[in-house]
Amino acid sequence: MTASSDDPRARAEARIGATLDEKWRLERLIGLGGMAAVYAGLHRNGARGAVKILHPEYGRVREVRERFLREGYAANKVDHPGAVKVLDDDVVRSGPDAGAAYLIMELLEGESIEERIHARGLPFPIDEVLAIADDVLDVLAAAHAQGVIHRDLKPENLFLHVGDRPGRFGWQRVKVVDFGLARVAHGEAVTRAGMAIGTPSYMAPEQAEGRSEDIDGRSDLFGVGAIMFRLITGRRVHEASNVVELVTKMANTPASPIRSVRADVPESVAAIVDRALRFQRDERYPDAATMRLDVRAAREGRPLPSSQNAILIGSDPTLAAEIEAELELEPETESPAPPRPPPRPSGRPLPPERAPKKAPPRPRRTGVVVSVVWVVLVAGVAVATLGVFRRGNVGSELPGTAISASAVPESSAPAVTGDASVAAHVPDATDDGLGDVHADAAAPSLASAPKPAPKPTTTKPKSAPTSTKKPTTTKKKK
Repeated sequence: MTASSDDPRARAEARIGATLDEKWRLERLIGLGGMAAVYAGLHRNGARGAVKILHPEYGRVREVRERFLREGYAANKVDHPGAVKVLDDDVVRSGPDAGAAYLIMELLEGESIEERIHARGLPFPIDEVLAIADDVLDVLAAAHAQGVIHRDLKPENLFLHVGDRPGRFGWQRVKVVDFGLARVAHGEAVTRAGMAIGTPSYMAPEQAEGRSEDIDGRSDLFGVGAIMFRLITGRRVHEASNVVELVTKMANTPASPIRSVRADVPESVAAIVDRALRFQRDERYPDAATMRLDVRAAREGRPLPSSQNAILIGSDPTLAAEIEAELELEPETESPAPPRPPPRPSGRPLPPERAPKKAPPRPRRTGVVVSVVWVVLVAGVAVATLGVFRRGNVGSELPGTAISASAVPESSAPAVTGDASVAAHVPDATDDGLGDVHADAAAPSLASAPKPAPKPTTTKPKSAPTSTKKPTTTKKKK
């Protein structure tokens, strides 16, 4: 190979026409990203597939290579036509690419949602956004049932497959690709505590904060909501001038209601997006199937099946009253309490009934000091020498540039114009041993100075109200 190894595009194009291990002939380059190049390949037996080759400088890092190769095991665990199948994985044995890891995947026809954004602009028609969400949630329901959490949902990883029966929007099915960051239940832990992996614009708060033990299917649903938010409004959930600021916002700041950004969004659609983007994961949809039922109802113009959900009713008394009025819910009637024993003689007052103690509220995090690591192991992130890549089937992420936030004024930090995947560490995270392939940048805390603790207050315990009236005595007439 005569192309300079410093020019990823030249290096990738130089492979065209080559044959990997006398098996796969690389016919054309169909995508180039920060982590890998993807080719349309022809096997010696006549089969066609997509050949995804890890950039050689990343293949030398064991953790990167293992994460890349395990994509097939996560993707194939999801038995669903909307999950892209990985047909084979191997390492090149000879030639200029010897030692490079590669995957063989099904070859798709169409474009990613990110490519369509660049080709046609934003916003998308709302009915198309609902159709996209419908397909994605169907895949996620199957994935989550198998214990597979994607963790990196974004427009680059949603492919509009044309197929043989394209529908009214010009595509047949949404395919979910790139399970390289997926977490499989009961599998070997690859992500350490305190390490945030994913794409900041679509990260759930618990993911941006690096709380890996709290990441579950509801974190993926936040990603779906964030994608819907962008496709409908043309804006991301949070805008920022650099990735450090963005990760901090995603970890600390709740999403704005979608109708505060675009007022003409139908109420049912707004309810779906807003619930998916709830800051607390317990207030989001409990699972992909439940969210999909609401999406289906919105597509058909029906009331949302989850409109009676306790989360919506219990979180706001005013909203509860409105929902009860709309649904004409009858108030619950309590069963009559058993008769109380006769009162004690009036010599001592009765002790007040003790109310159950409430659990202390979880302190709100006013700032999370994170260090953003622009790691080459995550799709779409590269060292500064890699340049800007053409959008393709592996994504249109912008490569990262290793900088230090403490050394560069915020005004000169790189603007967040793409959706590059990143890994972020909180201060107590263990060094990953990748050496100079990343740079740490401390994120600014949202709290400029610690506030003095409030003075303790004491309140007298109130007697709990009783449901029985005080006994009365009547004098008999003589």
